[in-house]
Amino acid sequence: MKVSRSPIILAALLGALFPSLVLHAEPQWIWSQQRAYDKEKEIFRKKFTITGEIKSATLALTCDNAATATLNGKTVLENLDWNEPVRGNVAKNLHPGENELVIEGRNREGAAALLASLTIETADGKKQLVETGPDWETAKPGTTDFHPVLVIAKYGAKPWGAIFDRTPKTAIADPASLTVAPGFKVELLYTVPKEEQGSWVALTVDPKGRLLASDQYGGIYRITPPPIGQSGEAKVEPLATQIGGAHGLLFANNALYVMVNETKASNSHEAGLYRLKYNAAADAFETPELLRHIQGGGEHGPHSIVLGPDGKSIYICAGNFTKFPEGGETTRPVAWQEDNLLPRLWDANGFGKALLAPGGYTCKLDFDGKNAEIIAFGFRNHFDMAFDTNGELFTYDSDMEWDMGSPWYVPTRINHIVSGGDFGWRSGANRMPAYYEDSLPAVLDIGPGSPTGMVFGTGAKFPAKYQRAMFALDWTYGTLYAIHYIPDGATFRAEKEEFVAGKPLPLTDVVIRPQDGALYFTVGGRKTQSALFRVTYTGSESTAPVLALPPTPEAKTRRELEKLHVEGVGPEAIDKAWPHLASPDRYIRWAARVAIEHQPVAKWKDRALAERDPWGSIEALIALSRMGCSKHATELETEEALKKGTSSGPVVATLPEDAALQKSVLEALGRLDFKKLDKAQQMALLRAYELCFTRLGKPGPDICAPLAAKFDPLFPQTDALMNRELVSLLVFLDSTSVVAKTVPLLDTTPDYGGAIATEGLLARNEGYAHGVNAVGDSRPNRQAIAYVYALRDAHVGWTPALRKAYFTWFSRTRGWHGGNSFTKFLENMRTESLANFVPDAEHASLDALSKQAPPAPPANIVMPKGPGRNYSVDEAVAFAQGGLHGRNFEQGKAMFTSTLCIRCHHFNGEGGNIGPDISGAGNRYTLRDLLENIIEPSKVISDQYGTDQLELKDGSTVIGRVVVEENEKLFVMTSALAPETLTPVNARDVKARKPYPVSMMPVGLINGLNKDELLDLLAYIQSGGNPNDKAFAR
Repeated sequence: MKVSRSPIILAALLGALFPSLVLHAEPQWIWSQQRAYDKEKEIFRKKFTITGEIKSATLALTCDNAATATLNGKTVLENLDWNEPVRGNVAKNLHPGENELVIEGRNREGAAALLASLTIETADGKKQLVETGPDWETAKPGTTDFHPVLVIAKYGAKPWGAIFDRTPKTAIADPASLTVAPGFKVELLYTVPKEEQGSWVALTVDPKGRLLASDQYGGIYRITPPPIGQSGEAKVEPLATQIGGAHGLLFANNALYVMVNETKASNSHEAGLYRLKYNAAADAFETPELLRHIQGGGEHGPHSIVLGPDGKSIYICAGNFTKFPEGGETTRPVAWQEDNLLPRLWDANGFGKALLAPGGYTCKLDFDGKNAEIIAFGFRNHFDMAFDTNGELFTYDSDMEWDMGSPWYVPTRINHIVSGGDFGWRSGANRMPAYYEDSLPAVLDIGPGSPTGMVFGTGAKFPAKYQRAMFALDWTYGTLYAIHYIPDGATFRAEKEEFVAGKPLPLTDVVIRPQDGALYFTVGGRKTQSALFRVTYTGSESTAPVLALPPTPEAKTRRELEKLHVEGVGPEAIDKAWPHLASPDRYIRWAARVAIEHQPVAKWKDRALAERDPWGSIEALIALSRMGCSKHATELETEEALKKGTSSGPVVATLPEDAALQKSVLEALGRLDFKKLDKAQQMALLRAYELCFTRLGKPGPDICAPLAAKFDPLFPQTDALMNRELVSLLVFLDSTSVVAKTVPLLDTTPDYGGAIATEGLLARNEGYAHGVNAVGDSRPNRQAIAYVYALRDAHVGWTPALRKAYFTWFSRTRGWHGGNSFTKFLENMRTESLANFVPDAEHASLDALSKQAPPAPPANIVMPKGPGRNYSVDEAVAFAQGGLHGRNFEQGKAMFTSTLCIRCHHFNGEGGNIGPDISGAGNRYTLRDLLENIIEPSKVISDQYGTDQLELKDGSTVIGRVVVEENEKLFVMTSALAPETLTPVNARDVKARKPYPVSMMPVGLINGLNKDELLDLLAYIQSGGNPNDKAFAR
């Protein structure tokens, strides 16, 4: 007799016969509704009953984008990235009878869904599954209005896939799996029991050589490490102090200084700097005393504390969401403002909207927390600092990873903190680039990551190179860098070395323990699994202590000038500092200008206007614009106005009380001959003009028009960064030609900026690497984005043809990807452009045009497989040297079509005629010549295929190639990508016609090819399309 059994009955029978068998009913992806909303939070719950004593219980959790799970009211798991599911032993949080699992799901943007699976085994061997599915309930946070969830997808569905079937992420890296510098050894000393001792983020050393560690959301622990060479676990004991939530610890002056940040942590107090005096006889700390309240908290709040080089002061660092310390007495930097020449796009996801300068800062205090002195600012979120043996201060500042792919993205970087420094952080797209004369650059760009702890190797029993190195930690990519500094004038340059690296290795803090000369570091943070490691040197090099290297003469000069920054210095500082405004050293010029800015403007105004040395004049006039204005020209916006719209407002008109000073400054700047200056001076001069406007306001057309006429002939230059500044300045000045000169560049300008990170680094955290890989795979043109960013505010010089070409560019960007804000940044530029300069009659058509997806390639075209890269000539030549043999003819031919070569160039009787015939390229060009023509087409432009700049009598400009001249009309092809679209120009309207220095050939066409595809293409061109050429012999 045939018996039909349902899957449920069959599962029950299997469970009874084989109680150790793991049942897998597969959880389902759930959410509160089909359409998720950006920044949405939802509460999900499931009640269930357990029969019998609990032997084990494991919870697996993931959520697009993040989730926190609680069992019976206690937090048990935190998931921060759906690509990295978390698993945890939760047996102790369960009990026989009724239990409740509650999960808060959080969505950043786009799709959202939650997946969870709780596997319980009881003492009798039975197993029970509690998995997300239609029997769960959901409600908004803070409400009790629970209702059934919606199943979004089955387990294994795209885009998430069989996420729980992947190899589980190891909680802590095995020391044997780490990459370590030669001669060094890494030991795992202690694995932190997360449920009892949390996740450690800060370290310091007490006088007895014991380590003190802070749980990010809990208390402080004292650790006695085992002697070097002996086995055994570190001894750990909780510190009997009622304080917690610290991001920074420092033992100094017979006291423990604690920077409380996480105010919701257990044993926490209000945010600020605390002191716990140490009783040596009792080996105990006294009651915490608040030395100074600091308003701020969380991951962009106040962080670490370090001892000053004088041994009598402490320094604190704070992220960009932290207010200056209450009662801050003095500041070395002065007159900080936003200084954006054009309206600044706020972060497209609203992060830090209306948050203004100064941003993150470094502050000096005495041991009682008094006499606060701001040393430097303009950081995004530096977590720690370190002094070298000469008292020079350094930090490792964070990036805004959501900006990746944009021209204003700045990677994590090492900064040399100097007195009065402004390191350029401004909110949104207003991040100051490194070349701005009113901000300071990085000593070294590191790349993407999350900077945490830092320490110099002073006191380590390491070779001399590492005693002088600074060790800097990256939480995201599990890399402990050794930064090796090389003196460079008044500052330093640096090289990085991956000293310790691995996966998973979320590094949080690092110290050198004087008692044994070893380096100790912790991993953890954000409630992840924490541990303590030790690094010792086992090689043969000498570890004898080394002396400090003598400072350079330029460094001595800078430090003498910095003495003029402190409160109480009189006008004598002007004469002492003035000659150094003309120094060729940027850091000396900076120190001199800050000294002068501390003095009354009336005492040096005339001297600034009369200065004739180029550097001296530029620096003095920057100082005068910054300090002499009656009210900063963008300061007039209210906080309410700042929060409206996607951008901040424009520079306001020059106030009557500032008009005379602005005229004098502009006249003084006008004495400097742009063409006689070197590149650094040219860039500084452009910034000096910008500051004259951002501080003193926008003058009328009587001043703007002559200045536009002065700068118009200078654009474009061969330097990409100078072009960015010229476009912005010309747009601000209402140039009538900048639009016509810049729109064609959207097709032809090369991308500026190299690869963001190495593949090896990204492999250490695949989840966080998605944004970086998105940039690398789609290769957005950051230079073109910079041009569009400026052009969105251009109100003159547009024609219907230029508007069409401009908005067509947006449709070509649909395949570009970057950080979380990248796509929305482009969308905000598009919508602002439509609002700023599009007539009503064209609005609908241009709106539709700019939303179009790029056309799909024809079915018979073989597209590149990639991954591509932004090739330089030298790199491509190096790939091709000795590589043009055994190539693939058919793939080379296919790439010739897919990279659009055949569209513009005649080749073996086929193709277009926009560019030169390249049938005989293999005989005419060397390999380098050929690659230069492809990668740098504007380096040499044939007269036959040149571009014209037509200046018309009405003040407008047309850029393109004149392809037909007849009946007193010129027909101009303005884009090689649309050769059939010609712009007619009446010959009698042309005032001047001259060659334009930019080729019409689009750049970056080969950047979608991988190495083999590139080599096949080169072999195809050099062979003249001959399949029997030796390059294709196998």
